[in-house]
Amino acid sequence: MPDSSPKTYLVTGCAGFIANEVASQLLAAGHRVVGIDNVNDYYDVRLKEHRLEKLTFQGDAFSFVRGDIEDASTLREIFDENSFDAVLNLAARAGVRYSMENPHVYMTTNAMGSLNLLDQMQRVGVKKYVLASTSSLYAGQPMPFVETLSVNTPISPYAASKKAAEAMAYSYHHLYDIDVSVCRYFTVYGPAGRPDMCIFRFIKWIDEGTPIELFGDGEQSRDFTYVSDIASGTIAAVQP
Repeated sequence: MPDSSPKTYLVTGCAGFIANEVASQLLAAGHRVVGIDNVNDYYDVRLKEHRLEKLTFQGDAFSFVRGDIEDASTLREIFDENSFDAVLNLAARAGVRYSMENPHVYMTTNAMGSLNLLDQMQRVGVKKYVLASTSSLYAGQPMPFVETLSVNTPISPYAASKKAAEAMAYSYHHLYDIDVSVCRYFTVYGPAGRPDMCIFRFIKWIDEGTPIELFGDGEQSRDFTYVSDIASGTIAAVQP
């Protein structure tokens, strides 16, 4: 957790599952949060609006911009109007399967959006960047996974777009001394979670009496992490 003195953070994707909890924890700790989200319809928008209401109820320390990190002019205005201690970029197009149907939107959001943020940070002198990446980069890699794996062979457009964002962040670290922390999330669960994730899909199918749709041979396993723990770890990554 950042030190106790109040700070100002930009949290992107704040209507999303993990980013919303990150913003909530920062607000609870007495910090100011500026959130941006385009509130797209990848899944039910009502769930995203519900999450935003939670942040609004936490007081005047939260301000929201309904916008897109792909829009460089919007980001320029946000950075001109605020002095950020750090940027936590959790805005993303998520999902491996959909990325194979529409790879272009994954590159524009996950890679170009990240570049837009880094460009504004370099322009105004913000020195701390936390990037939400993905465990999908480890797909096809030998187990057990370790942080030192090069993960240079992403096997989905989603993973490739996240690898591009990581690579650009390293470039800005090298060129402009921006301190970068990358969090490669594994499967996250918790209240108001994404309805396309397996836990909620299984519950829905069981309630409907619909047979569960299973990919693979049934022998695969997953590690699940509770959203509050993921958010705490993401905030801890703000530390140098």
